[in-house]
Amino acid sequence: MRARLLSATLFAVLALPLLLTSADPVLLQSLTAQRLLLEDLSLGEGIRQIEVGWELPADTEGKARARALRAGLQLPAPAEGKTDTFLSSAADSNLFQVTLPGARTEDTGVLRIQVQTNPETNRVSLVDLSAGPKSEEAASAPLGSAWSLAPPLIAILLAFLLRGTLIALSAGVLTGAAMIAAGRGDILRLFEVAIKEILIDEILTSTFHLYILGFVLLLSSTVAVVTRMGGIDGMVQVLLRYAASSRSVQAIAYALGLGIFFDDYANTIIVGNSCGPLFDRKRVSRAKLAYIVDSTAAPIAGIAILSTWVAYQISTYAPQLPTVGIEASQGYALFLQTIPYRFYCMLAIVTVGLVVLLQRDFGPMRKIEASARQGHDPSSALSGNDPEAMTVAKPGVPSHWWNGVLPLSLMIFGTAALIYYFGASVIKANAAGGDPAAAEAMAAGGFTWLRTVLSESDSTAAIFYGSLAAFALAMAMAVGQRLLTPHEASITATRGMGPLIKDAILILILAWSIGAVCTELGTATYLVAAFQGIISGAWLPIILFLASCFVAFATGSSWTTMAIMQPNVVLLAYQLGQDTPYGPEGLLILSIGAVLEGAIFGDHCSPISDTTILSSAASKCNHIEHVRTQAPYALVTAVVAITIGYLPVALFGTPWYVSLLLGIAALFAFLRVFAKPVQTGASAVAAGPTG
Repeated sequence: MRARLLSATLFAVLALPLLLTSADPVLLQSLTAQRLLLEDLSLGEGIRQIEVGWELPADTEGKARARALRAGLQLPAPAEGKTDTFLSSAADSNLFQVTLPGARTEDTGVLRIQVQTNPETNRVSLVDLSAGPKSEEAASAPLGSAWSLAPPLIAILLAFLLRGTLIALSAGVLTGAAMIAAGRGDILRLFEVAIKEILIDEILTSTFHLYILGFVLLLSSTVAVVTRMGGIDGMVQVLLRYAASSRSVQAIAYALGLGIFFDDYANTIIVGNSCGPLFDRKRVSRAKLAYIVDSTAAPIAGIAILSTWVAYQISTYAPQLPTVGIEASQGYALFLQTIPYRFYCMLAIVTVGLVVLLQRDFGPMRKIEASARQGHDPSSALSGNDPEAMTVAKPGVPSHWWNGVLPLSLMIFGTAALIYYFGASVIKANAAGGDPAAAEAMAAGGFTWLRTVLSESDSTAAIFYGSLAAFALAMAMAVGQRLLTPHEASITATRGMGPLIKDAILILILAWSIGAVCTELGTATYLVAAFQGIISGAWLPIILFLASCFVAFATGSSWTTMAIMQPNVVLLAYQLGQDTPYGPEGLLILSIGAVLEGAIFGDHCSPISDTTILSSAASKCNHIEHVRTQAPYALVTAVVAITIGYLPVALFGTPWYVSLLLGIAALFAFLRVFAKPVQTGASAVAAGPTG
């Protein structure tokens, strides 16, 4: 309890200055207007030009307003040294004229918009002046304030104190709903705001959210059915034929950790339980097994092109993408672009591989490994209690590898085919409708065509239908081969969903809800306005990585960290990226990746993390010994990821592959210099369990 109070107090001290910040009113109004232009302004047919006037005095050279208009109306940036053909302003920068890029020659209409701020309601409005005296409000949103930071800060603080994800996120959502209701003059309507407006209208009626929820449930059911009919056991047994030495046993665990990429829980349970007896026979410590399990499970699930983690990670930032002019359905395409910059995950996987290859260890791990080689494993915690986190194979069913490979392969390749089909269909339809960009992509072919297909595809729908096809195939194979009866297969599929209701589905819904609350309160716009002049865009990824580490370590949940951090990162990174060499989208990609990486690293080092605890349980390793032996490896990897990965890329624009290769070389050199080999003589590989 003291540790919780200390963490909460430290966080409160660090967070308090955020509530005392102030934001430039012109910049804050401009960013709020940008959001309204992007999300809520409906442009009718025939409109060629928009005139936008501003109430507040002009900012220096009108830069903030020009950026807001360019982002809000998705105007192309002018080429260097060329005149801007889409955006021009009056001398006082209070009136801007915009020519819409997609306007046709026959379009002659002019839309006149006034940006106004109501001090009584603290809201920014877009007022349509085109109808003369009968002006009407086209859209409005609250003007963010320091108090808009309260919902996420409360969620983090309660997560520190209670170590409960659901309670913390629920409190954050209800706090935000109360603030929204109070702003409308009736705080008693907070439950109406929370349940109807946020939960139902924003979350449960969105096809994007429903596709993600369906995918997570179907994937879990597929894995349960495949496991129950012996498919996972069959896949494992194929690899276990090659166990001959301590190195090969570790290599098998490593290969399994990389191969079972679709879910970190499945990875942990399968690898930990299946490889434990082999580690005992070859006198390799259970701490080493727990390290291999833990350091491949989340990292590989986090960067795999298709996994339960991918769906969740996308869901934490995709709903905010429209605020910067990117469709929410493009979240998957953006995720793929973050993979080269996921330095911690990639280097954590490399570190495990190097440790297995070189057979060198350091810190507490080396001492435990030396004891295990002599026949006594101080990290072992063998007991008769197996973790019940996953379905087991039905007794008596044959273990055939193809029963696991075929459904999972269909999910992967079927999803890829659907992504291509959906994207190609949109481009062809756009080209037929006269879209020059679509026609150009079709004519270019090659990488340009594939990149455009990926950007136009509805990847969430593809993921859902791919997982649905895999589930159908798994059910058909289980029943068709008479490995399971229809009743058994149905019960297994239903039970496969059970653990996710609390561990994933409710967390997902609450994560989306707190994101919706922050959007409605203008939390992100306030953060940008308050810190745009303070935080350098180049340092943002490093700051986000470290902040995510701290939150994940203290809360023990990388998913909670992502849920709290990501909703406010999109707009912040996009705006700060305007003045960086790699531009808004480049910094956005780096920043999203930094949050995901920091969350996973903090989770790795946290003794209260569910994946850390599960890795210990599945590997039959004493939990404290697992935390103590893994932490040095994770810390070394994180230091290399920051100093050789994020710092050079963010500050100097170093290519990602250069940083990655240098990081691998640094890890190799560290292990050669500071890690020592463990004695592996004849006695070390003799058969027989360790104590």
